[in-house]
Amino acid sequence: MRLLKNFSTFQVILVTVFVECIRLSNASLPGSSLNQKSGRRLAPCQVCRTLVSSFNLGLERTAKGHYGGGDTAWEEENKKDYKNSELRLVEIQEGLCSEVSNGKDQCHELATENEQLLEDWWHSHRNTGVDLTEWLCIGELKVCCPENHYGPQCLPCLGHPGAICSGHGKCKGNGSRKGNGECSCDSGYTGKVCNACAQNFYEAYKDDEKLMCSPCHKSCEGGCSEAGPKGCTGCKSGWETDSEHGCIDLNECLINTDPCKQNEFCVNNEGSFTCVACDKSCNGCSGDGPDMCDKCADGYFLMDKLCIDGSTTQRKVNSTRYLTYLGLCLATCIIFQKSTTIASVIGLAVGLYIAASEYILGSESQL
Repeated sequence: MRLLKNFSTFQVILVTVFVECIRLSNASLPGSSLNQKSGRRLAPCQVCRTLVSSFNLGLERTAKGHYGGGDTAWEEENKKDYKNSELRLVEIQEGLCSEVSNGKDQCHELATENEQLLEDWWHSHRNTGVDLTEWLCIGELKVCCPENHYGPQCLPCLGHPGAICSGHGKCKGNGSRKGNGECSCDSGYTGKVCNACAQNFYEAYKDDEKLMCSPCHKSCEGGCSEAGPKGCTGCKSGWETDSEHGCIDLNECLINTDPCKQNEFCVNNEGSFTCVACDKSCNGCSGDGPDMCDKCADGYFLMDKLCIDGSTTQRKVNSTRYLTYLGLCLATCIIFQKSTTIASVIGLAVGLYIAASEYILGSESQL
């Protein structure tokens, strides 16, 4: 029994190890989400900046060393040695890229390939105030450029040292050895240095140093000179020109005789119109609901200016009518027990009432 019990435990351990191996193997496959993040290719400059960010995080993690709560004087003395020690550098390098998600593999590769350069900066340049990004990525590896510079020669972006692209765009390749330095303008701006308003935008504000472009009114076509429909150069389809108000909405529901299909009604929108289905009780309509029908659909009839479902109404009317007849008959029977003569008279009246009611209802149903 003990052997079987031990064997069962061994089986559980073996299966657990096997499942974990499969999970780890799947995580390393090219299609897995884990590998997709770590293996996603980044540009060389971005990889270098990622490595530097990870190194700086390592500096923060090791800032206090392994001390805390002991002999304060002894700790302060040893912290001075640890701050610039080889031990601290090794601890930082061991944790490099561990927190990185995108480009993790590239980060590890770059750290391994340039381990000696990191050591040189640590011992010779760190305490002189030299920035690691500037020293490693721009100076040594030459994969990045200073801010607002681009390309293999790290040329200045358009507008440097002032506002890049007039403050309304981005320099293509900024900070890297890639790109052509041209301006990619923000929405609403155009020109080589993004210093003009794009089509369908107007100058809301402009002076020697600043330009602000705002969108034209939605009714405008071909541009505008100011805000609102009065500033339009031309009007879009669905709008018409008015001498006083500029571009005004064109009511297609009024000017078109029949813009919608049968059993639909027209709803005017700004610059367009919408066709909406009539209520199911209608055969043609001028609006939404059973009170807006031109005629009632088959199976419906007009009552109090509403098209009503005939079958439902008829069932309700029949039920009420038959209950009324039953009530009159029961009343006659009760009276009959006390007076035969009165009961006979009432019975005759009830019969005549029922006959007349059914005749009238039958005549109306044939109309």
